[in-house]
Amino acid sequence: MIAPIAFSDGVSAPAGPSRPSPRYVSNMLFPQNTMVMDHRGLSAYAWGFGQFIDHDITLSPDRHDETIFIEVPTGDPFFDPQATGTAVIPMNRSDYIEGTGTEPGNPRRYYNGITSFIDGSAVYGSDSTRAAWLRTFSGGKLKTSAGNLLPFNTLTGDYFAPVDPQAPEMAMPDPFTEKYFVAGDVRANENPFLTAFHTLFVREHNRLCDELAAQHPDWTDEQLYQKARKLVSGIIQAIVYEEWLPALGIHLGPWVSYKPDLNPTIMNEFATAAFRYGHTTINHQLLRLQPDGQPSVLGHVSLRDAFFNVEAFLEVGGPEPYFLGQVTQMQQDFDCKVIDDLRNFLFGQPGQGGLDLVALNIMRGRERGLPDYNMLRMAFGLDPIESFDELSSDPLMNLAMEMVYGDVDDIDPWVGMLAEDHMPGALFGETAMLIVSAQFQALRDGDRFYYENDPDLTPDEKAWIKQTRLADV
Repeated sequence: MIAPIAFSDGVSAPAGPSRPSPRYVSNMLFPQNTMVMDHRGLSAYAWGFGQFIDHDITLSPDRHDETIFIEVPTGDPFFDPQATGTAVIPMNRSDYIEGTGTEPGNPRRYYNGITSFIDGSAVYGSDSTRAAWLRTFSGGKLKTSAGNLLPFNTLTGDYFAPVDPQAPEMAMPDPFTEKYFVAGDVRANENPFLTAFHTLFVREHNRLCDELAAQHPDWTDEQLYQKARKLVSGIIQAIVYEEWLPALGIHLGPWVSYKPDLNPTIMNEFATAAFRYGHTTINHQLLRLQPDGQPSVLGHVSLRDAFFNVEAFLEVGGPEPYFLGQVTQMQQDFDCKVIDDLRNFLFGQPGQGGLDLVALNIMRGRERGLPDYNMLRMAFGLDPIESFDELSSDPLMNLAMEMVYGDVDDIDPWVGMLAEDHMPGALFGETAMLIVSAQFQALRDGDRFYYENDPDLTPDEKAWIKQTRLADV
């Protein structure tokens, strides 16, 4: 963490105890009554691939024995329609490094639940047990199910087989009885578009195994698996740095060399604030199209109905209708607006397990000790704002922020970042742009096995990877 830790007791109590309830902030600033499309014309692929990458580099495990209850304003139309004044939104606190959080000189420190590097862990897993379960141990390939889809949590990997009690755990509402896809990252079933990206790269791995086996008939399963894994991981890296980041307006320049003194650890400010920008860009509907461009006979699917909905993926035969649909759909803009599906219906109906992602994001920043927006800006070498009029060029936004927070030194960092004007030619505002750029620079230049530095890849393989784009996969 670059910015100073801001726990209110110096140890573990959430920052900003005098700030308004995160749900109140959500209600006052974030309702999206009209669609505001991306000002640069980016398609939904920008947020979809972004979520896949987020799940390749960050995972904040929860503590199920420590829950925060976010206050819901009395009479909240979604979460307290009966005006009881007792409604809350529960949120488990983040797990922390054992031995930290004992005293002011030793505040809580957090760990990443997966590998921080862009290494294809979302495809292959971040531990040996998950990685082994996903393999066929034949021809270097990964397991698939009927239709060349991801494997299910069953003894054979196919849907109709009995559930495998040894299958890796996945994030699901009822992980002990349901059948669901298994992937390298536990969140692969969160929505069908995310599942589509997981499926795509598993298919690419197996395609490369066939190609490598034809070229090297003497290679073992292990040789084929490791080489295909290196190639797929390199392809993902190339798409990030040659295509996706530039589309967002981030141009890091060419890779020069590995820098062993550069710390590639995921920053708290990145994972807890800046990289959560994508939640503002998501659409309320996932389009599903046929090859002729016509809607699927089963129609499109609303995001609120798509969470952890494996059937919504199976009923249209897999990823293709989602890829065809999202390429035609523009994403929402980077701003302080979030669709109802995320703000009021995240993972279910209000009062029936449904949550508010905006409130969760704000509270997550506080419970992980992020300082206020101005303190965070100064930690990254930016000037603090002295009045709300300096926040953005939108006077209505500035006024709303002042009404909610009252003091420029009390703004939650994620909220402040989203309110900023876009940088020229970029998706982001100034603060998010700086943090996201710095993090991806460190992930590339601080990675000894970044594909351009990897001794196990030939010059021809590196050149092929470098020119590969998402459309090629």
